[in-house]
Amino acid sequence: MPALGYGGAVDGLDLLILGAGLVVALVVGAMVVGRLALHVVGVHGDSMTPTFQHGDQLLVLRRWFRRRLRVGVVVVCLPPPGVVITDAATQLMVKRVAAMPDGNVHVLGDAPRHSMDSRSFGPLTPDLVRGLVLRRLRSSTPDGERVGPAG
Repeated sequence: MPALGYGGAVDGLDLLILGAGLVVALVVGAMVVGRLALHVVGVHGDSMTPTFQHGDQLLVLRRWFRRRLRVGVVVVCLPPPGVVITDAATQLMVKRVAAMPDGNVHVLGDAPRHSMDSRSFGPLTPDLVRGLVLRRLRSSTPDGERVGPAG
């Protein structure tokens, strides 16, 4: 059998310990990467109804999403400087990408009458887009029934 650095032979216990250490390292690494890359964002307001409702919890990819940015995806973004979203605890907005003119991002809410979006403040610079919505984690309704797609 091959010898380890301590001069002993490799036996089943050594392989078990080595395997357990590898599994722990992989799990910790995945948790760190997930913590950096994924974030949970709450929906505030009615601008994205019927797709998302006030109180829904969304899983958002915060890193490595730029290459997936295209018309039709739902993003989390900041308003442009000088624009304040008054009805939310945070300045983050959940909007759908409607167009990408000249390298900028035109975002719209799914409910135009309830949405402050690019119709009000114009297209966003790409640095204001903070993440890509992957899916709804928790519905605001107890039974989970939705009018729109599940996301």
